[in-house]
Amino acid sequence: MADFLLAHPDDATKLTTDYIGPLSKGFGFAANNGWYNSARPHTMGFDLTAIATAAFIPSSESFTLFIESQYQDLELLSPSDHLVPNVFGPEDIKPRYRVKSNGEEFVGPSGNSLEEEFGFEAILFPMIQLGVGVIPNTDLKVRFLPLTEFEDDLDAKMWGVGILHQLNNYFPSGDELLVDLSLFGGFTRISSEIDVSGTYDGENQIGSQRLNAWTLEGLISYDWSVVTFYGGIGYNQVISDLEVLGTYLVGNQELVDPISSSITYDGLKATLGLRIKLAVFALHGEYTFNDYQLLSVGFGINYN
Repeated sequence: MADFLLAHPDDATKLTTDYIGPLSKGFGFAANNGWYNSARPHTMGFDLTAIATAAFIPSSESFTLFIESQYQDLELLSPSDHLVPNVFGPEDIKPRYRVKSNGEEFVGPSGNSLEEEFGFEAILFPMIQLGVGVIPNTDLKVRFLPLTEFEDDLDAKMWGVGILHQLNNYFPSGDELLVDLSLFGGFTRISSEIDVSGTYDGENQIGSQRLNAWTLEGLISYDWSVVTFYGGIGYNQVISDLEVLGTYLVGNQELVDPISSSITYDGLKATLGLRIKLAVFALHGEYTFNDYQLLSVGFGINYN
């Protein structure tokens, strides 16, 4: 992220935000997933589940179109098609820029394509979640990820809280319905840091990001023997606060905490899932249609 600091501060902020954008969206949407495996709350019971979510990055998100009019003092020298790789772009393209006011040139970072290594572009995000029936018709859910190191010295931690409330009792003869209906709301915060030293001299050079992820969904589920079919439809929002912190000796000036930006990603989501419960053990999987498509699987103890 420090590669862009030769540019005008506004331009450096935009370049950095665009470069990191798919990673921010992927983590944020993954954090909004896997909250439930039924629309039926516990009857003073609980579930403890380990969950892993993969957020698949579409190929269209591997590049950002460079539009010169959107920048204060910057032009792109290459590539000629003006498609600049972001964090999930190809590793063999390094864009070249020129600051128009002083003629200085610099090279931006290439991507870190996962497709060449794994065959697909995806972010894998694990977590532990506890759901407890606290009052009639209502579950409280909490989730967390302890400080974990991902690739490229990226450290992240997460916590979240959600509430599931059953709606059947608001309908006449609601307890006789064949399906369970609920409303769910959840909030998750992810904090991450990455070492960005090595490009310029200086101290305490850290890229820091905080993601606040919200989701509000209507749920439906149907129990058939040991199998539960469930689905949800709702709204996602992810607010990304990104900072490049520390001191950077760029040319003849020292930059202090040079980049700070905030951007919001949002949209509708729809989820389809299946749970198999044997005694107190439950295994579930679900697929979510969103800006990014997501696959979540979980295994845990579920006691009603």
